[in-house]
Amino acid sequence: MLPASGDASKLEVSMQVGGFDSAVAEANGYEIRTSENGTQYSVKRGTPKGSTNDLIAQGEVEGGCGKSWVWLTPRGNREVNIRTGFSVYDAVADFSWTVTLDDQGGQTKHDSLGHYDADGYVDKNRIVGGLTRGSARAYVIALVNFAILVDGTVGFSGGPADTAVIS
Repeated sequence: MLPASGDASKLEVSMQVGGFDSAVAEANGYEIRTSENGTQYSVKRGTPKGSTNDLIAQGEVEGGCGKSWVWLTPRGNREVNIRTGFSVYDAVADFSWTVTLDDQGGQTKHDSLGHYDADGYVDKNRIVGGLTRGSARAYVIALVNFAILVDGTVGFSGGPADTAVIS
C-alpha cells in the first residue's frame, strides 16, 4: 500500500556531481582537470593552472550541483499534475529525466526530452489522467536522472518524491 498525504507538497533535494563529460566540456570551451588530491573539476579552456579562476572552479565542483524536485497535485476526476525539474549552477547541454508514478492501478513512467537550457532551470508540468483512486507516489530515481552542464559536469538527482491521494 502506498503512503497517503492530504495536501500536495514540493520536495527538493540536492543534485550531486557524479563525474564529467569531457566531450561536452571541450565542445563548449572548457577542459576537465584533476587536482593533486584526485578531484576532477572543469575550467574555461586556457585558464592558467593555479590562477584564481582555476581555484574557484575547483571549489564549485566539489560542492553540490544544484537541486531537483517533484510535486504531485491531485486535480480530481482521477487526474494529477506532475511538476518536476531541476536548477543547476550553469547552462545545461542535455539531460535525461523521468518521473515514475505509482498509483493503486500500477506504475507509469513520464519522460522529459533533454535539450539545451541557457539558465540551468528546467521545470516540466504534465497532467496524467485515467488513474486509479487512492494513494499515489511520484518520484525521480536518484543517481539515474541527470543533467550534463556545458562545462562537462554531470549532475545527478538526489531522488525527490511526493505523495498525494487521487480522487
